[in-house]
Amino acid sequence: MTSFIPCVKWVKQGASSNQNSIKLTQQELKELTAKNPKSSESHKKNEEDYDLENYDEEEMDMGAMDVRNLAVYNDVADDSDNDSDKLDELLKPDDNLVLVGNVKKNECSLEVYVYNNNDEDFYIHHDIILKHPPLCLEWCGILGNFCALGSMSAVIDVWDLDLIGCLEPTVRLGRKKKKNPEKNYGHTDAVLDLSWNEHLPHILASGSVDETILLWDLEAGEPHTQMENFGDHVQSLKWHPFESQTLAVGSSNLYVYDCRTYDTYIDWAIKGKVEKVHWDPSNGFLCYVGTDRGRLVCYDCRSDKPIWKYRCHENEITGIYVWENYIVTSSADDTLKVWDKEKKHLIKTREFTGALHSIDGCIDSPNLIAVGGSGTSKFQLFNINDYSLKTC
Repeated sequence: MTSFIPCVKWVKQGASSNQNSIKLTQQELKELTAKNPKSSESHKKNEEDYDLENYDEEEMDMGAMDVRNLAVYNDVADDSDNDSDKLDELLKPDDNLVLVGNVKKNECSLEVYVYNNNDEDFYIHHDIILKHPPLCLEWCGILGNFCALGSMSAVIDVWDLDLIGCLEPTVRLGRKKKKNPEKNYGHTDAVLDLSWNEHLPHILASGSVDETILLWDLEAGEPHTQMENFGDHVQSLKWHPFESQTLAVGSSNLYVYDCRTYDTYIDWAIKGKVEKVHWDPSNGFLCYVGTDRGRLVCYDCRSDKPIWKYRCHENEITGIYVWENYIVTSSADDTLKVWDKEKKHLIKTREFTGALHSIDGCIDSPNLIAVGGSGTSKFQLFNINDYSLKTC
C-alpha cells in the first residue's frame, strides 16, 4: 500500500477545552483494573441494566471506555517530560486543529496538527493509530471535541481529540453484536463520506459503498433514518449551511433531500459520477458538483438544469472549497486550481508532485486550505491570497 493522505479536516478555534494525556505505570494500571469483591454485586446489576452480556467480547473486552483501552503504559516518571513537550500539549484559544488521515504503507493513523495563524506555529500535536485505512473525517462538536472517522471498515469510529494516547474510540457506530444478530445495524461496506449537522448537533450523516445513507443519532449511538436505492456508491454528502433538514448527496446523480421525510428529494442526472458536492456558503440555493470526468457543475435548486458547467481538470475532482468570490478545486491530475466565482474563469493553477485526494478550508482563516494527497509532500497548507504553500 502506497503512502498518501486520503482526508483532511479543519477544526475551529476553541474547540478543545481540555487535553488529557493518559499515562499510567504498570502498577497504577493493576490497581485501577483490580477486581473489588465488595462491588461484585453492583457490577452484576450494572451489566443487567445495560445488557453488557450481549457485547462482543472478542472485539472489545470491557467497552471502549475501559481504562485499560485508554491507558498508555509509562514506566518512566512524569518528570522525564521536558517543559517544551508540556507546552506543546497545551492549546491556545486561537489555535486551530487540522485532522489528517494518513496511510503509510501498512500503517494508518489519525494525525492531529496545530496551526496558529497569528504566530504561524504549525506542528503535530499527537496521533492515533488506526486499524483500517481512513477514507473520510468529520469533526463533531457535540458535548466535546470529537472526530468521526469512516474507513474501509463498515464501522464509524468516534475519537475524543482531547485524549492523548487513547487506544480505542469513545464510540463505534454500527459495531456488530454477534450474540444478538437481531440488534445488528449500520453500514455493510466501507464508509466514503461523513457530514455533521451543525444545526442539529446530535445528527451525523454517513454515505457508503453499500449504496445507502444513514442519519445517526449521536446521543443514542444508533441510526435514526436510512435512505437507499441510489443505484451506486454514495460518494459525497453535505448538510445545507442554513437549513437543518436539507442534505446534498452525490452518487450516480445529484440528490437534494428534505430529511424530515426520507423519501422527499429532487435530483439531477449527471454525466459520469459525482465525486464531490459542496453548498455555496453565501447563496443557499447553489450547489456545486465535481465529477469523475473533471467537470465542475453549478446547480440552482430552483431550476431543472445546471446554471453552468466547466471542464476543470483532466481527472476526477477530489475536492471543492468555496469562499467569497473564489472556488478552489483539487484533482487526481496533480493540480489545485483557483477560480473566480462571478467571472467564471481560472485565476491560478498550482501543480503538485502527486495526486490530490482532499481539501478543506479553515473557518477562522478562510484563505487557508489544507491539502492532502500523495507524492513527496502529502500534507500542506495553501494560501489563496498569495498562492504560497506551508509544510509542517
